[in-house]
Amino acid sequence: MLFIQEFTVKYDKSQRSGEDMRRINNIQFKEISDVRPDFSSGEICFCKEICTRKSAKPAKAVPYQEHFRVSERVFLHKQDEKYQIVYAHRPAQQFFKPVFMLGKNQYGRIVYNWRTSTFDSEWEYFRMIINFLDADASAYRPKLFFRKEPDFLFEDLEWLRYCGEYHKRRITNAR
Repeated sequence: MLFIQEFTVKYDKSQRSGEDMRRINNIQFKEISDVRPDFSSGEICFCKEICTRKSAKPAKAVPYQEHFRVSERVFLHKQDEKYQIVYAHRPAQQFFKPVFMLGKNQYGRIVYNWRTSTFDSEWEYFRMIINFLDADASAYRPKLFFRKEPDFLFEDLEWLRYCGEYHKRRITNAR
């Protein structure tokens, strides 16, 4: 059984520095629902939510499909008894790069971020954390992903602040 926990942390420009950002960067996993899903309907247990203070949504078991889409940028392929996790920085270009191969009792994590603007030109920031664990169905518990260090870690973290003229090359007339 492959357990997947995907959650998104959404924040705004007032939270992108200082103690708020330190707290956001420290979020690596959350408790999953203590309601045990019916594992007979699939081999992937998927827990997906937007990070809030509310309790976790119930997980659901789904069947594996070829080129299984975990998120907009992350897909998985099954090869023998292992799962290959692939990542695309720009999915529209269809360039997927393998980031790790997950075997039995292994734990992997993918972290990436992006920003968008709202209709009134305000920036919104997002941090996506996806945890993978290949284990027996009997391993299901609310603190399933609380193992501190994953066996595999892939991060695609962009510099999301607008720096204005800072990055432009300054040309001066020296005389």
